[in-house]
This record gives sequence, C-alpha cells and structure tokens, in this order.
Amino acid sequence: MNEAQRHRSLLDHLNSHTFITTNDYMKMLDISLSTARRDITKLAEEGKLKKIRNGAEVINHDMPLVITHVPSSFIPEEKDIECYAAKQRIAKVAADMCEEHDSIIVSGSNTTFLMGEHLLHRDVQVVTNFMPLAYQLISQDHQSIIILGGQYLPERQITISPDEEAADDHKSRFVFFTGTGVTAAGIHTSDLLVYMAEKKLLEYGDRIVALIDSSKVGKYGGKLLACTSKLDTLITDEGADQSTLESLRQQGVNVVVV
Repeated sequence: MNEAQRHRSLLDHLNSHTFITTNDYMKMLDISLSTARRDITKLAEEGKLKKIRNGAEVINHDMPLVITHVPSSFIPEEKDIECYAAKQRIAKVAADMCEEHDSIIVSGSNTTFLMGEHLLHRDVQVVTNFMPLAYQLISQDHQSIIILGGQYLPERQITISPDEEAADDHKSRFVFFTGTGVTAAGIHTSDLLVYMAEKKLLEYGDRIVALIDSSKVGKYGGKLLACTSKLDTLITDEGADQSTLESLRQQGVNVVVV
C-alpha cells in the first residue's frame, strides 16, 4: 500500500470513527510506528486531521483552527520521555490520589504532564504554570483550569512571576511536583529558575507530593527545593535506592513504589 492509499484509509476511518490511536493505525494497515507517525504528522500539517497525543482525530470544521500551529515539540511525545513506562505509572498513581471536586497544583515536568490524560474530564480543578499541560487540558475540553500568570519561558515551558503574591489566592489540597534528585534531606533541583517558580507553588497546597523516577533517588540535584519535613508523599518506581526510601519513611514520608 502506498502513501496516498494509507492516507485515504486513515481519513476514511476518521470520518466514521472520529479518533484513532497510533497503535490502532499501525495494526489496521500493518505498518511500522515510524510510518504511522509520519502519516499522521503529514496529514496534520496539511490540515486534514488533528494530531493529538498518541493518535489523531477528525478536525471539527465548525471550530476555528486556532491551535493547529502549535509545534509538535511543544507537547512531549513518548519517544522524548526517558523512563516513559515508569513515569506513566507514577503519573497515574498521582492522579488517582485526587478526589472529585479537588483543586490541585501541578508544576512542570514530563512526569506531571503525563498526569493530564488521567485527569481529563474529571471534576478536578488543575492550577498550573506548565503550558504543555494547560494546552493538553484545554484542547481536550477539560472544564476547570487555572493558568498561573507571569512571563513565559519557552526553554522551560513555564510561566514565572516576580510577584511574591502571584498565587496567594490559590489554595489546593495537593501540589504535585518533581526534582532532579532525592536524598534523605528532601527533593533537590539543579535548575535555578525552576527552583524560583516551584518554591512558591509548594506553599499553596496542604500536601506536597513528589513524582520522581528511580534514577533520581539517592542523588543530589542542586538546591534543596522541598525539605523532608514538608514532604507528604514520594511516588517512585522499582529500582529506587532502598536506603534513601527507608530514611524518608522513618522521617514520616509516605513512600509509594509503583
């Protein structure tokens, strides 16, 4: 089957089903992952379908196409996320902690981004400064989103405000965040601008929850972003340094290994 025939089959499917995952498209035509992604990307660039995370959907021509210009690199893809499977499990457990009617603060990282697909269409208010997560939720019609203001930093895809009171009126049950290292002292980050942005966010939740894959557990990562006494829960995956996890448990941290 040549490219034109594949494209026709894909568009015919979308006309009747409105949505298809990349994996289902591969199985439907017995093609490789790279071919499936290339077809979807090309048709999206031609304005014939809407490319979404891990798939494609039909374009609603009744709506203005105001978001099709967003570069694909803006939204993290599976191939771009290290330890993807572990981070996906961590993100799901974090999202499952949220109850209906909750308000949560979510900071910026690949792991927290993955929470988005598990929060979609739930009655959970998401407060964030992470633009890819905000875009994902908006594009899927999530009903309750608050985007924190400030200057947008394209290289980190977050907003940051010099105003110390920028988020004073946001009080949430959880703050979900990440870091570049975890020790018995707490959660570290090596990025000074991220430190400045997230240090303030951590003040606006009753419980702070760190989403950290095992490769960072037991490693120092620069400035101490959240000391152990402030940390409610650490969610990590198998393979994490056990001595560090045990030290955190002894200090009262709820450690969840997925």
